[in-house]
Amino acid sequence: MGKIISFSNQKGGTGKTTLAANIAVLWSNSDYKVAVYDADSQKSFTHWIEARKKYYGENDIGIDLLSYNPHTFDQDLRDIKKNYNFIIIDSPPSITYESTQIVKNADRVIVPAQPSPVDFLATLPFLDLVKKQRKNVTVVLNRVLPRAKLTEAMILRLRYAGAKISRSRISSKVIYAETFSVGRGVVDISINSDTSKEIIKLGNEILRNF
Repeated sequence: MGKIISFSNQKGGTGKTTLAANIAVLWSNSDYKVAVYDADSQKSFTHWIEARKKYYGENDIGIDLLSYNPHTFDQDLRDIKKNYNFIIIDSPPSITYESTQIVKNADRVIVPAQPSPVDFLATLPFLDLVKKQRKNVTVVLNRVLPRAKLTEAMILRLRYAGAKISRSRISSKVIYAETFSVGRGVVDISINSDTSKEIIKLGNEILRNF
């Protein structure tokens, strides 16, 4: 039975779509069957899938994009869970009926957040929502700058707020944006690069915690 992972935060601009796409590529390239739901009205994940089809060909992208309908979402998940190892959901950047419904159905909630005071304040209400649903949630620090004092300060504040923080951190390297724009992930380029090692480490950490 497939595991359902949502990449969610009410704060926009945290890089959740790029992170979700890179994890989808990692698992697909590792011979897992992967599907994605694009529940974000901006449809960035859908545009990424379309770019990926142009790059690799219509039938050779390794990832299935499923049609998201909030009115039938619960039943849709029950119908397709058996067909995939992982179902990744790119959630809307808000606290709405849709985002609450996604959290409710997820086996694991990944909350990307940039190490800034604005992200910290915006992330806390969403973490409270997830806790009320009694879901397994992990904050992933994304777009982390090297030697940034803000990163350690945010970690301390998140821990004080009771948040679980991943050991894996994702850097702000431009290769993430460059590969995303053409429908690729960093592990498509080389599994030995520093950015690929970041994604592999995070992917393995998510798997270990199921």
